[in-house]
Amino acid sequence: MYQLLKKTPHPALKQLVREYWYLFTSIGNPNPLSNTPTPEEAIYFYPKNKPAVFLDGEFSKTPDTVIIRQQTERVDMLIPNDYLMFKIIFKTGGFHRLFDIPLSVFSNGHVETVCVLGNSIKELNEQIINSTSFEEMVLYAEKYLMNKVSNLRIKQQPIDFVINQAHLYQYSLDQLASDACLSNRQFERNFLARTGVTPKMYQRILKFNQAMKLKKEESNQTWTNITHSVGYFDQMHLLRDFKQFTNTVPTTFDFDNAIIY
Repeated sequence: MYQLLKKTPHPALKQLVREYWYLFTSIGNPNPLSNTPTPEEAIYFYPKNKPAVFLDGEFSKTPDTVIIRQQTERVDMLIPNDYLMFKIIFKTGGFHRLFDIPLSVFSNGHVETVCVLGNSIKELNEQIINSTSFEEMVLYAEKYLMNKVSNLRIKQQPIDFVINQAHLYQYSLDQLASDACLSNRQFERNFLARTGVTPKMYQRILKFNQAMKLKKEESNQTWTNITHSVGYFDQMHLLRDFKQFTNTVPTTFDFDNAIIY
């Protein structure tokens, strides 16, 4: 059995939260799944069996709940039987605004949520573990988030609109900073706090993710066509990003065992 459910947030949370996801599979995968960099910041909960993530040369099980900041490299995972994942996906910069914590303080990879957010997230984690439906999980998550929103310290600023616009990678840094009413240096500093990466790196991840989605959806597409469709200068620039973000090359990358969205 496989089930993927999605839900948009309550209107009061839409400036901070993009979506809630629920994924359940009764049968795991014996092969490692490659999770390539995706433009996302989220809190993950694993109420049932937990995945194992390849870090520091070995697979190790994740904690009950983790914060995932913007990834900049491939992460391989082993998915067990009876795997259940619930996640709160934030809009770009949403986590930083909600919790007043710069994502730049986190290393690349996952961070145990309880170590960052304390006892309040412990209670939410227990509620999600004991929930019997996706709807119930969303109910508890929104109650927790609504409480945080009532004490929001970082108000919405022009940069928050700018960094959440579609096709962000198509704009120059000068244009983005100007639209955010900031100098280039101020824009980079604020962007780093909100995402954990520089604007240039984030734009590369957005563009690469778009290329990977096109290849996943239409495997018969040539890399030359994808290069032009996404807007890479040439195929060498795409290959450079492919090597950096997957640690391999297109001819050896296993798209059948890859998590791309």
